[in-house]
Amino acid sequence: MDNFVTQSREWTRLEVAELLISKTALTELPRDAAQQVAALLKPDNVAAGTVLIEEGVSSTGFMALVLEGEAIVGNSIAGTDESVVLGEIGPGSVFGELGILDGKPRSATVTAVTDMDIVVLDREGLARLIDTMPGVGCALLSAIFVRVGERLRATNLRVQALVAENRKLKEAAAAA
Repeated sequence: MDNFVTQSREWTRLEVAELLISKTALTELPRDAAQQVAALLKPDNVAAGTVLIEEGVSSTGFMALVLEGEAIVGNSIAGTDESVVLGEIGPGSVFGELGILDGKPRSATVTAVTDMDIVVLDREGLARLIDTMPGVGCALLSAIFVRVGERLRATNLRVQALVAENRKLKEAAAAA
């Protein structure tokens, strides 16, 4: 099994597979499937300040696993030059899962805050995985769907909290 050599260290594919199924990544992916997926990942080093994914931009689609480093995820605020930070991602985090599925315009911007070591799976790699190892491909897709579902549910909770806060502000304004 080949190792990944990054600027900061050497990673075994088993270590990468373990990160892939960590609590901040694809926990539903079985360990043996994660090892098969790890064999298809391509390492990349990203400099601090690099925009890895840009909101609204279509791409061929890829997802990445952070080995080392940190990035922020943000959305632009319509009608302004401002953006809002949605979260931070670091070692063991997966991003870009939706893009690997549909190749549609990205829903957020991911920007490296520090130099980063990542491993990437593109849509072509996913297609090869599905063709050559359909069981592993299905397991990966299932894990991605679970992760996307978790994010959607978390977003729904945030929207509900914002609606409740908005309602309170309207009531306070009406009472004043």
